Amino acid sequence: MTNALTIMSVWVLAASGIQLGTLWIMKLSILPLLNGLPYDRYVSTCQRIDMHVFHPIAVWNGVIAAGIGVIAAFATGSAAAATLFVVGSVGMAVVGLTSEGVNRPIWRQVEKWSIDKVDDERWAQKRHTWHLAHQVRTYGAIVAVAAYIAAVLAV
Repeated sequence: MTNALTIMSVWVLAASGIQLGTLWIMKLSILPLLNGLPYDRYVSTCQRIDMHVFHPIAVWNGVIAAGIGVIAAFATGSAAAATLFVVGSVGMAVVGLTSEGVNRPIWRQVEKWSIDKVDDERWAQKRHTWHLAHQVRTYGAIVAVAAYIAAVLAV
């Protein structure tokens, strides 16, 4: 393995692992806590969480990792490793696209909701959609980590 491929491998493993860790913690602890709250406390709590720093970091971490994974695919001499680097990059792209296309827009809507004006139907639908999208991006991160690990082992 060349120095460049080693650096790229460490980068994609670290980036995808951090992404997965963040999403997994949300899946197992933060989301069950939030989903157990009544509407007013749910909205109030979400509005107190400043995601304006986290969202861009998470998205760009995913985009850069996916790009580096594709470059790593071209840098390796192994067809199996190249395929696995690309699969990992697809997993990271799923995380980014789902986050930016579904989760972040819903979060921005919740930031503007009134805690006094309950819309049970809208609230339940948005939470359900957000939950499904979070599952998709979490499993995308699992695929990315597993594929990148396998790619490094296949080099």
